[in-house]
Formats: sequence, structure tokens, C-alpha cells
Amino acid sequence: MRRTEPRGLAALRTACLAGAALMAGVLPAAAQTGPALFPIRSGERHGLIDAAGRVVLAAEYDEVKPGDPLILARRGARTAYADATGRLVVAPQEAWTQPFTEGVVPATQKDAAGRWRWGYADPSGAMVIAPAYDSAGPFVDGLAVVSVADAWGEAKYGAIDRSGKLVVPATHDKLLAPAGGLVRSESKQRTHRVFDAHGRDLTPEGIDFVGVPSEGLVRVWKGRQQGFMTVAGALVVPPRFEQASDFRDGRARVWIAGKYGFIDNRGELVVPAKFESAEDFSDGLAQVRADGRAFFIDRRGDTVLQPDAERVWPFIEGLAAARKGGRVGFIDKQGRWVIEPQYGWARPFHNGLAAVGIGREWAYIRRDAQVVWRSGER
Repeated sequence: MRRTEPRGLAALRTACLAGAALMAGVLPAAAQTGPALFPIRSGERHGLIDAAGRVVLAAEYDEVKPGDPLILARRGARTAYADATGRLVVAPQEAWTQPFTEGVVPATQKDAAGRWRWGYADPSGAMVIAPAYDSAGPFVDGLAVVSVADAWGEAKYGAIDRSGKLVVPATHDKLLAPAGGLVRSESKQRTHRVFDAHGRDLTPEGIDFVGVPSEGLVRVWKGRQQGFMTVAGALVVPPRFEQASDFRDGRARVWIAGKYGFIDNRGELVVPAKFESAEDFSDGLAQVRADGRAFFIDRRGDTVLQPDAERVWPFIEGLAAARKGGRVGFIDKQGRWVIEPQYGWARPFHNGLAAVGIGREWAYIRRDAQVVWRSGER
């Protein structure tokens, strides 16, 4: 018989899980360029604190998104923008609705022909990229996806640089979000082409699917086989793996004959494929499992740590969340309990803080376990 939780406990668990996903303290890398900020939540309302636990934006908004350079704060149909201190520098309005990225925000204005088109404005409201597009997306690594209707009124997508120049012509049915200075098109047959910031097609011969850059390499597919190309388009690891992951800490996890190992950026198998399971490298270590036991290896494949814990998550900022006796704390790379297991759940440290569950509440803690902010505080 499947055991069910009491309604109240199930609701609490759901709330904690939803909060945990938000409270990881990790904000999009492209969005957070000023002081580190951390999401908070009260019911369905969102806000932000700084690394000292000071409330930057009270949890009273439907949506909060840190941006470059301003923070988006939405309530209902209106959006305002705040600086890193929480001061509203753009009053609630309905014209701008997207986050600032790379100093600009998509905005509409009439073009020379009197048509409302999309361009980009700076925080002062000045249009720094003229309105010339039917839609406009955020800038990522110097590129943004825009659309222009063709003669039949159908949207065709291209990519512009920060000057507003169309570096990838607006001829594509679909362009995916830029990443690492590259932008990918996707055909109706779901095959990919990848272009650089100059609009050059870098897709290697025979490749039909392209991933996103990670540490200068891009995962590619040929049928069901996976390999890697450089961000310049050189196929350095021809597709030959049934499974692979993106590069982390100079290593990529691969699956060979039912076992996991790791390759370097030349495609050499530097950690033999002998593990039943393996996670990506993080902070120089990767957790693997062999012969029914879990342990950590270094980039050479040497065993360096077998923690006394029921479950250990990846190391980030030198510490890893670990569970023992049904409670969660943090260990260092020597396996020592730096923060004793005492929480219902915990998320990795990020910019010096970690979100943890404390009873029916959750909180942000420092590396010394001191609470800097707790839910329920006002």
C-alpha cells in the first residue's frame, strides 16, 4: 500500500520544495553583475537580500529578477526597476517588461515610418539601438535574438550585436538563446546550425545537433553519438560516445560499454570508464560509485574521499551538503563536518551563503552556520 502524508505535512513539504528551488541562492550569471543578491520569498511574493542578510527588496513582488545594471520588480501588470540598494530608479510602468542585460532593455518606439517596433533602451530611457524589429530578446555574451517579418508577414529570426547590426541574417524560422558568443538555429526537422558573433556558420560536417558552450567546448551530436567541437567550429572529439556531459573543471563524463569515465579536452580517456554512476566535476572533485560504494575522485581519477554520510552533494566553494541520520549539514574536502547535520534540507553555498531548512522555516546561513536571514522575519 502506498503511504500518503497528512494533508498539512504534504502541503508543508510542497512549500519547502518550492522554496528550496528558489532559495538556492543562485541567480543567472548574466544577470547578476553587482553585489551578490539572494532570492527570498514570503508565500507567493518575492524579494532579495544581500550577503549580510539585509533586505534589498521586501518580499512583496510577483517577480524579481536581478539584471545588468537594474533589478526587475513586477507586481501585477506593472514593472519597476531598482538599483543594487533597492531604490526604485524606474517607477512602475507597463512599457518595459524584460530584465536589463548588458546595460539595455528591449523597448518599443515608433520608427521613421510611424510603426511601433522593438529596439533597446538604456536605464535613462534613451534608445541606444533604434527600433527596427518585430520582437527583441535579451543580450547574452554580446548577442540578442530579434525577429523581422518577411513579405508574407511571417516572423524570421536573426541575431544582432551591441551596435544593432544583424550579424546573423533574419532568415531563420527559429533561433535559440545565445550562449558563449554563439547562436543556434533550429529547423523544422530539429537539426541545428551554429553561428558565431560574425554570422559565420561553424557547424562541422555531418553534425545535426549542437549544444551550448562550456569551458570553450560545445557538445555535438551525429545521430545518437556525441562528441565535441571548439567555439571556433573545429571538431576536436568526433561523435563516438553514446552518452556525454558538458565539460566541467576540464573533464567531461562519458559512458562506454555501460560504465562511466571522464575525458579531457582532447578526447583522451583520462579516467577509465569503470564506474556504475558518476557526477560532473565540481570544485576539482567528482562523486562516483563502484562496487556499491560512493566516493570522490580527483581529476586524475584517484580516490580522495569517502565521506561518512548517507548522501553527499557536489562540492561548491569548498563545501558539500551531506546527509547523516536524516539531517543535512556540510563537510569539507577532508570529510570533516564543518556544519553539523541539523537541517531538513540544504542547498549549496553560493557567494558565501547557503539556503537551509530549519523546522517549518528556511534560512540563509554563513559558513560558520550563523543565520543571516530567516523566513518569517519582516
